[in-house]
Amino acid sequence: MEIETSIVIRTLNEERHLGKLLESIRQQTYKTWEIVLVDSGSTDATLEIAQRYTSNIYHIPQKEFTFGRSLNWGCQPAKGRYLVFVSAHVDPLTNTWLGNLVRPFDDPATGMVYGRQRGVKASRIAEERDLQRTFGSTSKILIDEAFGNNGNAAIRKNLWLDQPFDEALTGLEDIDWARKIQQKGYRVHYAADAAVYHIHEESLRQVYRRVFREGLAYRRIFPGFRFDKVDLVKGLAYNIVGDLLFSVRSKTPLKKVVQIPATRVAGHLGLWKGLQYHKTLSKKLAVDLQCPQVASSVVITAAGQHEIQKSQVPPVGPTDVLIRVAYAGVCPTDLELAAGNLGDYVEGRTRYPIIPGHEYSGIVVTTGTDVRGIHKGDKVVGQCAFGCGECTLCSKGRGYNCARPKMVGLLGMEGSYAHYLKVPRQGVYKLPHEVLLKQSALVEPLAVCLDGLRKLGVGQGTTACVIGAGPLGNFCAQLLKRRGTNVMVVDRNESWLRQMHKYDVNTWKEMESTNGFDYLIDTAGSGEYISQFISGAKPSAKILLVGSPCEDSTKLSVNFPDRGNEEIYSSGPGEPRDWKEAIKLIQSYAINLDDHTMNVLTLESYETAWEWVRERKVFKALLLSSAALEWF
Repeated sequence: MEIETSIVIRTLNEERHLGKLLESIRQQTYKTWEIVLVDSGSTDATLEIAQRYTSNIYHIPQKEFTFGRSLNWGCQPAKGRYLVFVSAHVDPLTNTWLGNLVRPFDDPATGMVYGRQRGVKASRIAEERDLQRTFGSTSKILIDEAFGNNGNAAIRKNLWLDQPFDEALTGLEDIDWARKIQQKGYRVHYAADAAVYHIHEESLRQVYRRVFREGLAYRRIFPGFRFDKVDLVKGLAYNIVGDLLFSVRSKTPLKKVVQIPATRVAGHLGLWKGLQYHKTLSKKLAVDLQCPQVASSVVITAAGQHEIQKSQVPPVGPTDVLIRVAYAGVCPTDLELAAGNLGDYVEGRTRYPIIPGHEYSGIVVTTGTDVRGIHKGDKVVGQCAFGCGECTLCSKGRGYNCARPKMVGLLGMEGSYAHYLKVPRQGVYKLPHEVLLKQSALVEPLAVCLDGLRKLGVGQGTTACVIGAGPLGNFCAQLLKRRGTNVMVVDRNESWLRQMHKYDVNTWKEMESTNGFDYLIDTAGSGEYISQFISGAKPSAKILLVGSPCEDSTKLSVNFPDRGNEEIYSSGPGEPRDWKEAIKLIQSYAINLDDHTMNVLTLESYETAWEWVRERKVFKALLLSSAALEWF
């Protein structure tokens, strides 16, 4: 019989409950399943019990364990179309649990299903009440809510292949995964009839540590979430009072009632400490930052040839800043540079070997003797373009508009695919403390969009057509909507187009009845698209070319018969005011970065990131250069 569903179970010393769970699975009316068990070093009878029910047992060393990584280990060998996740200490309520859990997959739009969880007599009052509030008695489809719980959940394996669990998270990998597939247009279904008892037998210390880990993860997943001291006190008081009232209604024994204050204090304090942990780390990091003599970087040695190399950390001149790179954004320009297709390479301006990457964020390691306003330990981002120093614009202090600039990772300057990066002080911007480095790696593309839209002078009540629903198109659409512009977007990627709807943006098909648009904004570097959609523009329309064009668009000649003289603009790397505005927009959460920060790989996995971007498998990819900085 073909296996339809693989049940993945993570274990560590689960002899008390595992046997009952496995026997309950065996008794299910739904039969087309296998069990895959991932153990992280059990020293009791867990493995002996598991061997009675399955031979699919895999071992993950404790030092390599994370919640996401252990799930990925189990998903990889799984044979089923559906992957079911259950905690080793749950007990299904009925023999129809498994069938009810996978039934919503009959709808091809369903990407994840999570089932009901209930407490047991041994559960703390706080846990029992939280379970009742979280897992109701009515099934539903989540619309504006990102939630999932791998204590009792199922996903499609084909979606996991494209979107594995984030192995860097300290918890909440289920919520993170649910959010990501929702962004791709899939639904999360809550199945109330797929219920289990969840047996948590935690000490107060274990409650604190679990919620602390969740706080760490929550800040990374939802950087805009605010939880200050007032929220801490109010939330604590609200939940203690609610627990007491709940215990009265349920006639709870006094022994459990007296546990309420301590349990809630442990949970809320853990959450607070987890959400604030980055502040403690940042103070320590500012003191402990050390710069080695040799570090790793990605080097393009020739067209089509690239590798990880060890090299000397660049020396710092009087006006230089040395940055320990945290995140480097992957741009299609990097891929064109690696392939030898970039216009500057073709023209002989780019020289190999070169370290690519021009989108970056990091922390200052050291500064030159003449540097002012930037200090060791500061979180920063930096420009990618610097003037030649010889032309008229450079002499007037406008090197950012230089026609023949030096460019980080492109022209005469090493890039950000490295552990350390040296840049001139005039292109470095200090970040507010609350802005995450992961978010800040996107300042450069956001500044590029701001530069172009500023040149257009876009006003309220106008209409714009944005070509391309990728990162630049996404930013342009969001910025245009903030200016009161009616926006339509065109792209071949239907998934990316669907993501644009949350910004109240229309697609081309939805705007066929328009009376013409005032602006045509190309973020795809495609002359074909411009020629195709210029017919929908008003005679006075302005055209904006955003971003660094690749080889096909460098040859673009705009010739539109029977039309007036269109004004054609191009966006550059952005002026200082654009960079400062981009930082403020990120700081105030005025721009949505969720789509841009979902896919993070280590620097060593740059080839995978390139493949993702090349094949448009992901919206945006970031490379984590320094794991020590992932919390900032």
